[in-house]
This record gives sequence, C-alpha cells and structure tokens, in this order.
Amino acid sequence: MVNAVIYARVSTKDQEREGYSIPAQLRILREYGDKNGFKIVREFWESESAGKAGRKAFSEMVNLIRTDPSIRVILVEKTDRLYRNFKDQVLIDDLGIDIHFVKDNRVIGKKSKPSDRFVHDIETAQARFYLNNLSQEVKKGQQQKALQGSYPGGMVPIGYHRNPLTKQIELDSERAPLVRQLFELYAEGDKSIDDLLIFVRQALLCYPRSGRTMARSEIERLLKKEFYTGKFAWNGVLYQGDHPAIIDRFVFERVQGAFKARSNGRFTKRQFTFSRLMTCGVCGSAITAEIKKNRYVYYHCTGYKKSHPVTYLPERSVDQQFGQIVSAATIPHDWYEFIRDSLDHELGVARARQAHQRERLELERDKVQTSMKRAFQSHLDGVVSEEFFQGVYNDLQRQLDGLNYRLSHLAESIEENIDLAREAIELSYQAESLY
Repeated sequence: MVNAVIYARVSTKDQEREGYSIPAQLRILREYGDKNGFKIVREFWESESAGKAGRKAFSEMVNLIRTDPSIRVILVEKTDRLYRNFKDQVLIDDLGIDIHFVKDNRVIGKKSKPSDRFVHDIETAQARFYLNNLSQEVKKGQQQKALQGSYPGGMVPIGYHRNPLTKQIELDSERAPLVRQLFELYAEGDKSIDDLLIFVRQALLCYPRSGRTMARSEIERLLKKEFYTGKFAWNGVLYQGDHPAIIDRFVFERVQGAFKARSNGRFTKRQFTFSRLMTCGVCGSAITAEIKKNRYVYYHCTGYKKSHPVTYLPERSVDQQFGQIVSAATIPHDWYEFIRDSLDHELGVARARQAHQRERLELERDKVQTSMKRAFQSHLDGVVSEEFFQGVYNDLQRQLDGLNYRLSHLAESIEENIDLAREAIELSYQAESLY
C-alpha cells in the first residue's frame, strides 16, 4: 500500500457552509483513500486562509513529507483547499509527490499530462483571483459602511454595546455615565491618571465580558479615543459615526489639552530648561525643578520611591554638566571636513548606482507591459477565459504599479538620506557653539 497524508482546510467564511466543514472533507478523503488502497499515515487540518504562505498545519505536512520518503501522496478535496498562492504550489511541486484532488477527479504529479497541469495552474490562478477579489470587496464594503456612518469594526469601546437584534451601537446604561465622568474629571486639570484609576476601582468600572477592572494604561487610551465624541477612525480617516456620543467635542479637546500640559503626571506653571531630560541616578525616578526664594531654580529627585535622601542641585550646576556633555559630543574641524567630503563622494556613488538601478527597473517595466499586451491579445483571440485573463492581468498590473512606485521614489530616498546625514554632522560640528 502507498503511504498518504490527508489535508483539509476551511477559512472562517467557509465554516458557515455545511459542505465545506472539516468533518465533511475528512469523510470524503478517508473514503477515497480506502477505495483506492492508500494507507493514511496522518491527517492534517486547519481553519486558516490559503491566500498566504506559512500556515501551521500545511508547514507541518510539508516537513513530514520531506523527512519521510515513504509518503508519496497527498489527498485533498480540491485545489483551493490546498493553496491559493503560487509559492505554496511550487513548494508542493518540489516534493515530487502525487496530489489527488478528489472532487476534481484529477491527479497532479511527475507523470501528469501537460494538459492536466495547465488546467491545474489555471485553477490556482482563479483561486488566487477569487481571494484577492474577495479581500478587495470586503475592504470596499467596510469603507462604504464607514462613509454611511456605521463603525465597520467588531468590538466597541467600553461604555457601548451592540444591540443583538439591530446590530446598532448603543450606550451601555451602566458604564457610559462612568466613562463620561472620567473625561470630565480629567478635563478639570487637577486630576492625574492615578486619581482616575482610584475612581475606576471605587466605581467598579470593568469590562462587561471579562469583568476585569480597567488598568492605568487603558484609562489613558480611553481618554484619547474620538469614538466617544460620536466619530471613529478607520484606516487613518476620521468618519462621523451614527452611534451616540458620550461626551461633546469641547470636553474632549479640554482633555487633550490637559495631556499636553501635563509633565510626568503633574502640572507645572513654568517650563524649566532641563525638565524631562533627566532621571535620578540612584532610584531612576524623574527629576523635577522648583524655585527657591522666588528666583533660584533647583533640581531634585521626585523621591516617589523614597529610597534615598533628596539632594537639591542648582540650575547653574546642571547647566555646566550639560555643557560638558555637549562639548564632548562636538566633532573637531578636521573630522567635520572628512565626513562632509565622504558624504559628497557617497552621493556621487549612490547616484551612479541609482542610474543602474533605474535602467534595470525600466527594463523590468517594459517586460511587464509587453506581457500585459500579450495577455490582452490572448483574451481578444479567445485563447483564455475572462476569469483567467483577469487574474493574470491583475497580477501584472500590481507588478507594474510596484515598479512605477520604486522608480518614482529612487531619487527621493538617496537625497533624503544624504541630507539627513549632512544635517546630523552639521549639528554635531556646531553643537558647542549653539549650546
């Protein structure tokens, strides 16, 4: 008997379809194996899209076949159950085994007819086209939904819930008032995130599913979400939602202003020169500043960890120490000239390399355009079907777009990198004088 493995797969969308369930696939494949005298060594199954390489069960199957030369056959329901991308198809072809597509009544292997392989390649291309088209349609549907004001995402922030019947986003009568209070408290300007954390724990503001109380970082993220103003962000674009707002725009802007004004968890009336540039060398806490006798500035550890006595350092002493650091980081004149000349030389070399790269990319672009013309002519002549033509043409169009993008950004990348290096060297050369 010939040793064989079984592979079954569903995507999350397929799981809803009765005929594509994993048990149904396994039953068909086992019956086929028994009928044709195959010895099933192992069965593999998974619920994952076949559109990209790297599926766990698929990779395990490939590794098993590589290490066990006695396995010569894969039993699978049909092409799109095994792969929907050419990388996985090539990977399976390199194993040198036979693939039995049970529902298609086709065997692909070393002894396959060219016509069978051609049909199989077309089916792989069609499967890939279907997947790409499905993904594009989903994205278009989500964008259209966003334009209409409906939030396309799944989970909604705390303070809201989805009506199980209408699927509309509604206020959570228990948690929405508490969320509103969080915004209002922080907008007052005299409350920190730690103060809000105490409020959350006392009010028992927790997530409805897990029952877990909000953490400090989650409170901060909550206060920065525009979702609570009746809007939502989707793919980097802000949309007006059809869900009710918990707070108005004025309160939201006051909260964001409070974040900007806050420094290390506390408000300050004056911006000190070296604020937020240092931490304590003993305990790692933040360094803060205060004015003594209405004129002298002193820096000291905040002492939150209370692990050592607090030492006060006058601002002029801090200034001197920073000056020494800047002086040590300033490069001498001969170094500056050498690096500057090296950058000019590198720019010349990079431009020559760019010219060669441009020539190569333009040649690739010409080849892709020629292939597109041939594919279109084959379609006009009726040599290939509409579906196959669209799949091949879309692949070529993506290649063309990628090449055009790389060509348009060649000059930008080189000039920007050299300019950035020049600015860094110039700053390092003038650091001491600027300080």
